Amino acid sequence: MFTEERARWLYSHYRWLEEHLPPRDDKAPRVLIAPTPQYYPMRNTRDHAFASAVFDQTRAWLGLSTWPCRLVPRRDDHEEEQAALRRAGLFGESRSHGAAGTFQAAEEVEITYATTLLNDPVGLVATLAHELCHYLLAHVATEPPAGWDELEPLTDLTAVVEGFGIFLANSSFSFGQWTDTSHQGWQARTQGYLNTAELGFALAVFCTRNGTPPELPAKFLKPNPRQVFVDSLDYIADLER
Repeated sequence: MFTEERARWLYSHYRWLEEHLPPRDDKAPRVLIAPTPQYYPMRNTRDHAFASAVFDQTRAWLGLSTWPCRLVPRRDDHEEEQAALRRAGLFGESRSHGAAGTFQAAEEVEITYATTLLNDPVGLVATLAHELCHYLLAHVATEPPAGWDELEPLTDLTAVVEGFGIFLANSSFSFGQWTDTSHQGWQARTQGYLNTAELGFALAVFCTRNGTPPELPAKFLKPNPRQVFVDSLDYIADLER
């Protein structure tokens, strides 16, 4: 359930992130990144070269092009297991939730992504933005009001602050049906750590704080996050006063 308490948590931590995130290398203001060729012009070749191009473009929009890190593909064992079981007709439904990528900072910063995301460019961008925002937060010395135990939700929120709210909101939940000659069923997947309503609200904060016309994200959002986004605008305007 999305409560007023949670809304205020998101708003206060959004403002905290604005103050404490490291400055961008390019000094450019934050812009809302949309799923259009203007922001991601590359053709999806469904291979690592495509993922690398998306990664480099996402780093550029985040102002992190000069920050050293490498991208590594990772087989999604859960998805492969579910597909095998589905082909065998052993069940008719599946659910999955969890990280579609990882961030590791030892001798070298390494970001991984699930190769199944090559078929889901919006989810790929959301995942890479989230993992790169881990990199940003690793350079924040001040502890957030919620403490570092809330690192993953704060990382999702950071990605919204940095302009990737449309991608996170649209990839936070997906539902698909499948069928073959003898079986049929459905699969539901959640991705990320803030839910669809929370991301719709956070995106409304972004638009309010950056003077972004709400019509711009509204035309790209799926129905559920769009409804929360629109309903939140007046409430956030009151918080800003």
